[in-house]
Amino acid sequence: MRRFPAVTLLASFSLSAAAFDCPPPTPGLPDIKAFGYYSDAAGSVRDEAKFKETHALTKPFEDFATQVSKLSDRYLEKGEPAAAACTIAWLERWAQDGAMLGTMVRVNNDQSEYVRKWTNASAAIAWNKVRDKADADQRNHIDTWLKAVSKATLAFWDNPKHKRNNHYYWTGVGVMATAVATGDAGLLAEARNIYDSGLSEIRDDGSLPMEMARGIRALHYHNFSAMPLVMIAEMARKTGQDWFALRDARLDKLMSRVASGLRDPAWFEQAAGAAPQIIPPARDRGWIVLYRAHAPQGERFEGLFGQNDSAYVRDLGGDLRLMLDKGVFTPR
Repeated sequence: MRRFPAVTLLASFSLSAAAFDCPPPTPGLPDIKAFGYYSDAAGSVRDEAKFKETHALTKPFEDFATQVSKLSDRYLEKGEPAAAACTIAWLERWAQDGAMLGTMVRVNNDQSEYVRKWTNASAAIAWNKVRDKADADQRNHIDTWLKAVSKATLAFWDNPKHKRNNHYYWTGVGVMATAVATGDAGLLAEARNIYDSGLSEIRDDGSLPMEMARGIRALHYHNFSAMPLVMIAEMARKTGQDWFALRDARLDKLMSRVASGLRDPAWFEQAAGAAPQIIPPARDRGWIVLYRAHAPQGERFEGLFGQNDSAYVRDLGGDLRLMLDKGVFTPR
């Protein structure tokens, strides 16, 4: 990876320093160490001490994802060139450092791989928002890095022992965002394969078998699966394709099941054999903003996510309502 002096990264912001203070980009870390924090076989009971410990290890990646998602949102909302330039500086710093292209340290599960795919999603979606403000050299540099990270996240799934559950769908978010930003046909095909895999898992009753096995978190993980699948379909619009309609709008069965569960979790409690179900809070329902814009009978989602609820989802690259309003993934 090429190296650039720090002054190059920050020079773009001097003209607007009074109005916009760009936080200096943090170093991009090649390696990730994280570990699982559930204490039962179903992955439903969280060990709070382990949860805090692993999040302390992954904080640099979460902080990076927060910065690029919020900085790129600021550019979308206010149209400030300095906000776009700052986002690009952060992405370029991590690209030049080869972030997330080192060792994914395995402790008790594959949490390090999960952190990489979530961070990749945040970075690639932020890049979609600001790429048109980058120069040719920056585009080449960041495109190359995101493609490398996306391919690394895909390589994890070469092992047939890895369950292609919600984590597979979340991998698809970063891969799809990178494909859309860079025009990479190979990555677009990989994202389509992931999306198709998700659709094939949806039963006629709208449930996902692997997520139904999560005990009191069955509803939570159905909602958690809905998030990446909706985002992938939303991004497909940029390519002129309607993935919401694929397989006779199979995705709608999952969305309807989740919406029903958010109103009344009784079905999940009976089907999963576990009660009470953990109800996803409003901060995890931002996907409804995107899906309701394209779904038949959008009124099914009324009351589940309000105008005053924040649609910011870090791992989906920022404010979903803002992205929809600004047409980030409107067809070319």
